[in-house]
Amino acid sequence: MIRAALAGLVLAAGIGPVGAPATPSPQPTVTVTVQGGGWSAGLPWWILSGVVGAGAVLLGWFVLSRRTRTAAAGGRAPLGPPPQPLPVLLAGGADSRAPGVALDGGMLAQTTVRAVSIRGRRHRYRGEPLQDAYAVRLSADGRWVIAAVADGLGSTSHAEHAAAVAVRAATNLALTPDHGWHAAFATIAGEVMRATARFHATGAASDPPATTLTIAVVPADGGRGIAACAAIGDSPALWLHGGTWTELFPPDGRRPGNFTSALPDDLGELRERQIDWQPGDVLVLCSDGFGTAMGGGGSLLAQQLATLWCSPPELRSFLHDVDFQLSTYDDDRTVLALWAGRHDTAVM
Repeated sequence: MIRAALAGLVLAAGIGPVGAPATPSPQPTVTVTVQGGGWSAGLPWWILSGVVGAGAVLLGWFVLSRRTRTAAAGGRAPLGPPPQPLPVLLAGGADSRAPGVALDGGMLAQTTVRAVSIRGRRHRYRGEPLQDAYAVRLSADGRWVIAAVADGLGSTSHAEHAAAVAVRAATNLALTPDHGWHAAFATIAGEVMRATARFHATGAASDPPATTLTIAVVPADGGRGIAACAAIGDSPALWLHGGTWTELFPPDGRRPGNFTSALPDDLGELRERQIDWQPGDVLVLCSDGFGTAMGGGGSLLAQQLATLWCSPPELRSFLHDVDFQLSTYDDDRTVLALWAGRHDTAVM
């Protein structure tokens, strides 16, 4: 309150912002003369000074509160030390069919979708392409939303092609929560092998294209029902339910930390899970470039997003949320989020 009063008095006097260095000045003698028959005529000086003081307090409180709200809206608590600036190199050029940033949002039936894929700092610096991919579609019968995220293994050649083929093949299948997942992943693995065979000649020094794959199937009507996820590899699926994140496929410790299961070879590593899907829930599929920062739902980022993503954000806000700046987080980032229920309004 004292600070607000000081701010108001300074603003009223027109002598600049609070905290500016004071300039020595002679102490003047002030004489106040009230003329005319207005309401203030004849009032004691202490009443007039009280009115002026109260006005100064209110003015100062208003200005300071606006500054506080502006500062809060303009940022959030930092996640950690920011990365060092690096030059950005295009991957031999730019093409909208294989962008460095992809961003989508809207509705499929009564399910709201946000999706973004961003080329990581490491690939930007090396002039390499984005190796993640996503796809989301409404099933042919209109009952299910089928979503997929893939992360091409950087240790293999042309991994971006394996990722793109995998998500397209997954969302083209007639999947349901009770679908035979082993058969579905075998079909997808066959598609990946056929589509990428031309990139791997016999005797090549690098391994053939490979990719992780995580698939989700949720009810399209936005109501309560059974949703299912299945995955090969380390691309996480996180479920936001009742304000709390749950990682559907936590690391199980069966594999060394530097080994990643992937298609088309590791069909035996398939994991699957069903959840009780209901309005207000959010399901996030992502590559590990984003999932690692979520910390299984317990990190500072995850805590922030539990609030920010309780309803679908605007597209530019969603991009900003995913494209956070944090030292050592240099991998590609892909996030595909599904909100149960109708949130977006159609453009008329």
